[in-house]
Amino acid sequence: MISIDYVAGSHGYFLEYVCNKHICNMNVDFLPFNSVGASHLKTKKYIENRIFHAQHFTNKGLSTSDRVVRVTYEHNDLLLLMSGAFLRIANSGIETNQLENNTYNKLTDSTYFPYLVDSINSAYPRNKISAERPDCPRYVLREFFKFGFKDPDNNGFTKVLNELVYNSSIDSIDFPYKNFYNKQLFIEGIRQIAQWYDQLTLLNSVDNIWEEFHKRQIYRNYKLESDSIIESVINLKVVPIPNLGLFQESYINAVLEKKYNIEMPFNQTKYFSSTGKIIDHLCLK
Repeated sequence: MISIDYVAGSHGYFLEYVCNKHICNMNVDFLPFNSVGASHLKTKKYIENRIFHAQHFTNKGLSTSDRVVRVTYEHNDLLLLMSGAFLRIANSGIETNQLENNTYNKLTDSTYFPYLVDSINSAYPRNKISAERPDCPRYVLREFFKFGFKDPDNNGFTKVLNELVYNSSIDSIDFPYKNFYNKQLFIEGIRQIAQWYDQLTLLNSVDNIWEEFHKRQIYRNYKLESDSIIESVINLKVVPIPNLGLFQESYINAVLEKKYNIEMPFNQTKYFSSTGKIIDHLCLK
């Protein structure tokens, strides 16, 4: 067995599927995707015969095999990673753009995120959420998650990634998270794993399965959209801002605060409707 060690939400099961089917040439006759684009579907035959096995080995305190593929990510990946993680981890189904509604129950009913209730209540004691008061104002959530983008080393996802460290006896190779969102990088990353596995030729093309994966990632353009808005602000270009996801709003505010050292609005129920309003707030002209 070869272990794929990854942080929840970083597409480890999809990488497992591709490695087994397209590197090990397993006879796999199903697609792994569920309704939210997570690769959680498996057959009993597949599980019994797989060579690459994905699991949160380190984060769960489990032993890996002597050979490990580690999924890694950088600070720039956090917006995509976090958005998808809330939706996909353990089939949580949390659409973060609606997280202000029934916040308490969405978090406590999930497998990985109940701890956030105490974190939010501790940071914003005047807006405590509970079973009796389950909603959390969007502006509170926007700021709460902003700090994870503003100081990414203290982001919870960064902390759990830093746990994925092995002793010198483990033969490991890294697969960058960003590769999942670029076909050429993905193909090259799979080719590198194949060479590391001593399989010099990919036995099956991975183009089609990547396309199937990519079209199911509903947040795939989040980073590009957000960076475009930030670039317009920097260049003093006034453009309308479409309805954004909660994490996009948090990310944009974090980037602009770090760049201009000016705090973005807190008690703002509706986000900016145009970059012109952000430019005015930051007094850039």
